[in-house]
Amino acid sequence: MLAEVPVVEVQAQDIEFQRLVQKMKQIKKKEYHMHLGGSWPLEYLKEIGDTSDFDALCAALKKVSQGVSYNDIFSAFGFASKIVNTNEKVKHGVVALCKRLAQDNVVYAEIRTGLKELDGEKGDYLQAVLEGMRIGSEKYNIEMKLLLSVRRSTTAKEAEDVFNLAKIYKDQGIIGFDISHNSLEGDAAGIFDMLAEAREEGFLIALHLGESPKEKPEQQIKELEKIKPHRIGHGVHLCEKAQQWIRENKIPVELCISSAVKVGMIENYHEHPALKLLEQGHPIVISTDDPLIFGSWLSEECARIAQFNKLSVEDIQNLQK
Repeated sequence: MLAEVPVVEVQAQDIEFQRLVQKMKQIKKKEYHMHLGGSWPLEYLKEIGDTSDFDALCAALKKVSQGVSYNDIFSAFGFASKIVNTNEKVKHGVVALCKRLAQDNVVYAEIRTGLKELDGEKGDYLQAVLEGMRIGSEKYNIEMKLLLSVRRSTTAKEAEDVFNLAKIYKDQGIIGFDISHNSLEGDAAGIFDMLAEAREEGFLIALHLGESPKEKPEQQIKELEKIKPHRIGHGVHLCEKAQQWIRENKIPVELCISSAVKVGMIENYHEHPALKLLEQGHPIVISTDDPLIFGSWLSEECARIAQFNKLSVEDIQNLQK
């Protein structure tokens, strides 16, 4: 049986952590892994949602804070989507997100989203996101970029449609593509050709990989070799050959430590393999994943990494360059 930590010691640890968070808020930061649907500021959702929908969202967030399974986490996003259900709300929500990021001293942020049909076509949704980015960037002095998300189950036709829109709006802040959602659904066959063409045209490719221990090693290697991603999201459950591929190619890993714990990828923070990569000098970018869902913004994530790896504020600042 594990010995209980005295209450006084726990309180002291909490106070020290909050002090560290405040120090992290003083440094300029860059956010590289943030899904729009899981990043709406809670105060914005309270402002635009009706009471019953907002209460349901808060109940779902409380459940997540206590820990949920990898498969169950995807249902939590539906409560936020029910509130942000028009393109106009999306636009204003992106502006609100820019404000919240600026308050955390984030000076550069990449957000990710799949294309949706709310009260218009997918192109209308994309324009709403981009317009929110433009307004928020100017108003809050933050540089915003966008990655369009596709899934492993996306068909070749769907992927082509997304790619065509990305090319049309490339000069408005679209910099690449994100392969995400449930890593156990689909074999990515429909997106390989599009991603290869996108890479040739200079788009960045970020691949979620190693989210589930049920991912097959052969599929991980296939995706790495065919997609040749510029960055890896999470990278928790990677087979040995995938780990070797990432190390040899010096592929940065997007470390989202709070989400990894709260969806059960790992049991505690110290188990995240990216922490060891960081110690070994491998490129790591600290990110939040979904700050609404997991209740942690970038300053808090930076503070946690600093605590676990015994890093100074200056060390964290150097990682942000």
